[in-house]
Amino acid sequence: MVAGRLQSVRREMSNPLYRNAYALMLNTIVNSGFGLLYWIFAARTYSPEDVGRGSALVNLMMLISVLTTLNFGQALVRFLPTAGNDSARLVRLAYAISTGLGALVAAVVMTYLHLARSPGDPLWVSPGFAAWFVVSTAAWSIFNLQDQIYTGLRSAMWVALKNGVYGVVKLVLLVIVALTSVEDGVFTSWSAPVLALLVPFSLLITRRLLPRHIAESAAEPGSGAPEKNTLRRYMAGDYAGQVFNQATSSFLPVLVIGLLGPQQSAYLLPAQTVFIAMNMLSIAITSSLVVEGSRDPARAHLLARSIARRIAVIVLPAALVIGLAAPLLLLLYGRDYAENASLLLQLLMVSMLPRVVVTLWMTRSRLANRTAPLAVQQLVHAIVVLTGTTLLSPIVGLDAVGWSWLAAELLLAVVLAPVVVRWLRGTHPVQPRTQPVDPDATEVIGRVPDQSTDRIPRVRD
Repeated sequence: MVAGRLQSVRREMSNPLYRNAYALMLNTIVNSGFGLLYWIFAARTYSPEDVGRGSALVNLMMLISVLTTLNFGQALVRFLPTAGNDSARLVRLAYAISTGLGALVAAVVMTYLHLARSPGDPLWVSPGFAAWFVVSTAAWSIFNLQDQIYTGLRSAMWVALKNGVYGVVKLVLLVIVALTSVEDGVFTSWSAPVLALLVPFSLLITRRLLPRHIAESAAEPGSGAPEKNTLRRYMAGDYAGQVFNQATSSFLPVLVIGLLGPQQSAYLLPAQTVFIAMNMLSIAITSSLVVEGSRDPARAHLLARSIARRIAVIVLPAALVIGLAAPLLLLLYGRDYAENASLLLQLLMVSMLPRVVVTLWMTRSRLANRTAPLAVQQLVHAIVVLTGTTLLSPIVGLDAVGWSWLAAELLLAVVLAPVVVRWLRGTHPVQPRTQPVDPDATEVIGRVPDQSTDRIPRVRD
């Protein structure tokens, strides 16, 4: 029986769809675990003032990075699997745009904090720290893009390994810096390992994984980077959707403070954190589906069925267990958290069921290169959640967030379910939307035909 189980596991892991999905799920668990440990260690080794300043600066760096990468990571997951000989150019373009914009915006923000704040202000920065922040933001953008590059190259296990090593080094450096006189130890311990790990993991991509991927995919029919207009439309819609999603998650605690006070906002934090981690598990699984579906659009619906089954046996049971154990889990934070946020966490876990339909629809939209509807979907979700929370909070208090989130997911699932069902049945296959192209003037990244000069510029080594 054991031998049969091992053979079944080997067969499962030999399939790139499942292997990468499990690797990305493992990465989500690793990131969540090390993130929790990091802030526990920080709270025990630094003063509350240092932790508060460090947390603010870390989150500021990540926010700038998220907004300035223009969601290029999702574009890499979608197009890198079939980029062929243009794969390296697509990666370099992502690096150039993300780091350039990230460094520029970080420099503007640091200049403002240095000039507009007084030296005694918690957010005032010295010129030396400002320069370090700019470099760290550019490095963080590349570090995060590498996760999507590994995913697009069907080597997602490196994502979990990279972030696992980063988590360990970050924890060790946090303790070491605490024993020294280094200022801004929290931010330093968070950002310095990124710069140290960037070189070996970048070399892994450029020297090993990219050449192997190019050799394997260059000869496949239709391989090559996307057309300029296709890439622009894809990134524009996906980026708008990401902004709406980021606005919802970031603004929700602020809204709760305004409606119910800071104490209720504190009770929201653990429930929201657990829900985000669970949602990331579903996103991790469907990211693998985007990669494999891009390589074989005709079988995308069959791959989607397999992924849906694995969500049903992994993510949904986990959500059920967390929902049932919510009062016990929240006791780890204190009795007040358990009394005030248990129903909220349970409602968020129930919303994971309709969320499966929404996630599959989002995956199909990405495979079809139709990201404008993604922006509309995220906007509707944000409106329902924020409006519902505002209207229901005087009646049910903090649980208004849970009821509003569940209502938003149910509404979207009902509207989108027919498309998802037809796709899974194979009656509504994915048809990637592309710009009509003159065969004598093919327009892709890095290629410059003689007949046209309107191209995305080549990014050289």
